[in-house]
Amino acid sequence: MSPGRFWIALVEVRPDVPDNPQWLDSFGDSAGGAFVHVMGLGKSPSAFQDTVGADLARNGWVAAGFDDLEPLAALRAREPLSPALQQMEKALLATGDLQFGRFFLYPYDELSTPEWLAEEAQDPRLSLTQTTVLQNLARMLQRLSLPDLDESIGLTGQGSDELEIHLPHRSPTELDVTVLVCGDEEITIDYEYGHVHFTPKKGTDWISQSLDFLYGALQGGVRVQMWADAGRLTHSRALILLDNGGWQPYPLWSSHPDEEPDGEPTLTRFLSFLGPEE
Repeated sequence: MSPGRFWIALVEVRPDVPDNPQWLDSFGDSAGGAFVHVMGLGKSPSAFQDTVGADLARNGWVAAGFDDLEPLAALRAREPLSPALQQMEKALLATGDLQFGRFFLYPYDELSTPEWLAEEAQDPRLSLTQTTVLQNLARMLQRLSLPDLDESIGLTGQGSDELEIHLPHRSPTELDVTVLVCGDEEITIDYEYGHVHFTPKKGTDWISQSLDFLYGALQGGVRVQMWADAGRLTHSRALILLDNGGWQPYPLWSSHPDEEPDGEPTLTRFLSFLGPEE
């Protein structure tokens, strides 16, 4: 298989009719559609799109749109693949079959409003921790004006051990934020170049700590530092802005866990959905 024929895209998926039984069986009746990363083979972009469309049509689903369609090699050259995309690539190389990531749902009005997230937080299948995080996120979004937060907020994993909330930035050059809530235990906040884990081992206020970090990410109170060597990410860490103006560091991600980075960061970014300063 030629690597030059590997493609990746963010695909918008909808049921062909609102009461499509396969859709309702997979996602329930709260979702009008979903976004999902798809990876696969194709002689051309249009051939890849045709393959994806045909595969979805077997369930009566429709590929309503393709965003960020590009060769997989181009994405790899630009930034490290996330662990989820790495797993998809591994499966694609082993089988040659289309690979689908997680489906990020949106409601029928096509806007993932805070009110919708608050309604989803009432789902009895969620754990107490999942409900708490989702309710608090909905309250944050109701209070804040975040012009750079894309409307296609993703939510998936209701009824499973891992609830996943994706907060995409309007600008493809800025950092998205993904929140993973595992039952009543670990909360992980992923900011593309690294991730921070919050567990009961960090103390009784570990949920509050995770919500403070998430609030900081929305408001621009998280600084992300990255170190690279020969164009490859080697270290990443996050620091959250404290009330006293200081910065609290969070654990360092490293391709070599026993090594500390040398020198100043190659790049520093701020997590923020506030938009450019006036």
